Amino acid sequence: MKHIIISNEHAGHGLENARVSQETVAEAFKGLDFEYHVTEGPKEAISFLKKRLAKEKEPVRIYCCGGDGSIHEAVQGIMGFENVELAIYANGTGNDFVKTYSKDRTYEGIVKGKGGEKRFSDFKELINAKAYPIDISKVSGPSLKEDVYSINVINFGFDAIVGARGNYYKENGLPEAAVKKGMDPYDYALKYDAMKHGRFNDIIVYADGEKLNEKQMLLATVAQGQFVGAKFWAAPKSDNTDGLMDVCLLKTMTMLGLGMIIGGYTKGKHLNKKKRKVVYRRAKEVRIAAPEDIDLCVDGEMYSGKDFTITCMPGAIKLVIPE
Repeated sequence: MKHIIISNEHAGHGLENARVSQETVAEAFKGLDFEYHVTEGPKEAISFLKKRLAKEKEPVRIYCCGGDGSIHEAVQGIMGFENVELAIYANGTGNDFVKTYSKDRTYEGIVKGKGGEKRFSDFKELINAKAYPIDISKVSGPSLKEDVYSINVINFGFDAIVGARGNYYKENGLPEAAVKKGMDPYDYALKYDAMKHGRFNDIIVYADGEKLNEKQMLLATVAQGQFVGAKFWAAPKSDNTDGLMDVCLLKTMTMLGLGMIIGGYTKGKHLNKKKRKVVYRRAKEVRIAAPEDIDLCVDGEMYSGKDFTITCMPGAIKLVIPE
């Protein structure tokens, strides 16, 4: 088997201890047929993998070193190659996707990384582990140049507005008053964008043809994984081997209602009891329709459009899962 290691030098916000050195890789893969590639910029991993894998006929295991953004790029690059397995060396900031495989099923244990997620940052564990088929979600739409694939969570509405506006402030700077207060770009986006304008989203969601809401909604997730935003257990019941996507929609609510539900939503308790404002389904296909462009957050990456179709692709890739 060929081993190809893809390293994102910007994982973990560029912290020194988040980087994977060539020396570390050489030691871990000593005696194996391997090659090491450092990405040169955003989305470069996609083009590299597509070109590189087109030349390989033997089994290949890709080791993606980085966070959820790096994993998202790796998935785009390996789709369609049946001889490829994906191993995740998680050294990003949030590492949302690998939380799905935590052995500690308590919220505190998962968020604090006590559930054995460290096995996803151990090359020896990854080299010796087996690969298993998992489901992927395919996103299509007229605004997209090509289909986009999700291994973790697709979200839109309130939290996607926080992400999109937070990205904007991160790139373009915050207002001077916010800088003086030491505000984080995403905290500012939450307080001054989402809270004011993100609770009433003109988005209609259909799950296998069933209309889940009328007119407006607060937020929604379409999930294969379980965690999003580093701390939100958005899809606690999701199973990426069942051939279905977990769909959760929160209807528009008052500020008081939002305050009351956000704690349960954070800790994955929003599905425990039947709630009038929470709609939960499992579906093979989800359609999203809006009168104007919205931000669709796919594994943390933003895509704009007003009409999307999300389809479950059972067993589409092989994921290396350390025991």
